[in-house]
Amino acid sequence: MDYIVNVTGGKGGNSFLLLGDQKTALVDCGMAYCAANLINNVKQVLNTRALDYVFVSHSHYDHIGALPYLREEWPHIKICGTEYDQNILNRDNALKTIKKLNMQAAGFYGQGIFNEYNNDLMKIDTVISDGDIIDLGSVNIKVIETPGHTKYTLSFLVNNEVLFASESTGCMGKSGKIYHNILVSYSNTIDSINRCRKINPEFIISPHYGLVKKSDTLNYWQNSLLAAKKSRDFILHLFNLGYGKEKILSEYENKFRDEESRSMQPITAFRLNIQSMIEAVLNER
Repeated sequence: MDYIVNVTGGKGGNSFLLLGDQKTALVDCGMAYCAANLINNVKQVLNTRALDYVFVSHSHYDHIGALPYLREEWPHIKICGTEYDQNILNRDNALKTIKKLNMQAAGFYGQGIFNEYNNDLMKIDTVISDGDIIDLGSVNIKVIETPGHTKYTLSFLVNNEVLFASESTGCMGKSGKIYHNILVSYSNTIDSINRCRKINPEFIISPHYGLVKKSDTLNYWQNSLLAAKKSRDFILHLFNLGYGKEKILSEYENKFRDEESRSMQPITAFRLNIQSMIEAVLNER
């Protein structure tokens, strides 16, 4: 897989560079604080070539934070994402939240420096949707809609062998444990995991982790299903005991925010995600 290069600029959000014969592309771009490192990593690989595309899995701050800096470096770049996310990035409140979380992340990951950016550059200009195929020349990217984490979260199947799994299928930690943030729909999450399992890719790239080891690939989808069910069942159990949403959040944090989870995500983002997950699970009960 020499056409895929990990160019991640820092902790908290991965980014991979795809090298076609004719075009190049990033899958996600991480957070704002690590944009300079990301750009340097990309330049080292591309040399004199241009960066042509960024494919956005969804519009959360830890997946799109570096977009404005990439636009400044490569003004003709095409940022590709869903129409839903395109609309989100036209909302002032969403842009303010994205910037606030990026600023907090800079401190959380020990960088401390946040270089201000222009919100007008935090945009998606090319809409992609399920089934679209983008040809980079020897490298083909197929768009797979996998909702659950968000309404229109995207996965990307590259050359029918490598699946960039979306966060709807969970995020694997270094221990092999899979963590879920089911922000929109548990049933959609299960459907998305099963859809990815049916694709049966040879290689899986798990969000916030990277390339899954061969030894973990075989049981990846089953482990993801079990992890999603465990989170859902825990929330429903506490609700049935009469716990309110704030108490459920507190208990969920005590049980699921282990040392590995704490290293993966700032507490503010974690709590926002779990609050949304509690709402999603209870709405589907």
